Amino acid sequence: MKRLELTVPLRLLEDLGILSGRFFRHNERLEVLQSFLVRPEVAAMFLRVHRRGPFKDLSAVAREAREIARRYRLKRFEVVSADPEQGEYVVWIEWRVPAALMDRLESGLAGVVPLELSLAGPTEVQVSLLASDEALPQVRTLLAESGTPYRVRSARSGSSAMRQPLAGLTTRQRNLLGMAYRLGYYDSPARISLGRMAVIVGISKAAVSKHLRAAERKIMTAVMGEAGGGLEYRTSGLPRIRRP
Repeated sequence: MKRLELTVPLRLLEDLGILSGRFFRHNERLEVLQSFLVRPEVAAMFLRVHRRGPFKDLSAVAREAREIARRYRLKRFEVVSADPEQGEYVVWIEWRVPAALMDRLESGLAGVVPLELSLAGPTEVQVSLLASDEALPQVRTLLAESGTPYRVRSARSGSSAMRQPLAGLTTRQRNLLGMAYRLGYYDSPARISLGRMAVIVGISKAAVSKHLRAAERKIMTAVMGEAGGGLEYRTSGLPRIRRP
C-alpha cells in the first residue's frame, strides 16, 4: 500500500460529484473514517468534519439536515456526534456515485481508501489516500483523463502488518467493525450503542451484534492463535504445556 498526498483542483472533485466547493466556506477539512457501498451506485461515508466558522448546536444541524443534503447533493445527511470544544462533527452521508466514477471503482479503484480532504488554496484541495499497488495505475489514469493538473506532495509505503488480522473478515464484518471502533463503541464508556449503529446502517441490532462478534472472534483467532501456539487446554480449561 502507498499513502499518497496529492494536490488537485477543487473543480475535479466537483466534476466527479464527490464534494461541492461550498463545503470549504465554513469547514476546514474532513477526515474519512469509513467508506463503503451500501447499495448499487450509492456510497456511504462516516466523516469527521472540522469547522472553520462558528460551531453550530447539534440540534440546529439536525434541523438543517435536509437542506445540507440538498446543498451538497447528498442522498442522506445525519449527524452522529459532535465535539464543540474541538469544533468538529462526525456525520453519516450517502451519495450517488457518478457512472464514470462507478466504472473506475469496478475496474480498479476499489483498492483506493480515501483518508482526508483539506483546502490547499483558493481553488486547490489536498487529498490524502491509501492505494494498493494494483490501484495506483488507475489513479494515474483517472487524473490524466480528467485533463487537470495535479501535484504529488508525497508518496510513502504503508505497512500492511496492521491489516493482516482483517484479511479473514467479510466486507460486511470489516465495515461494521471499523464503524464501531471509529464511532467509539469500544471506548469506556461507549460513545455509541449497538442500537444506534443498527439505525444508522438500517439493519437489526441483533444483526450488528452478530457481525461484530464474528469479526472479533476471527481477529482473536488470528492474533492469539499464533501467540498461544505453545498451549493446550484440558476440558477443565487449565493450560498445559505441550511437550515437543
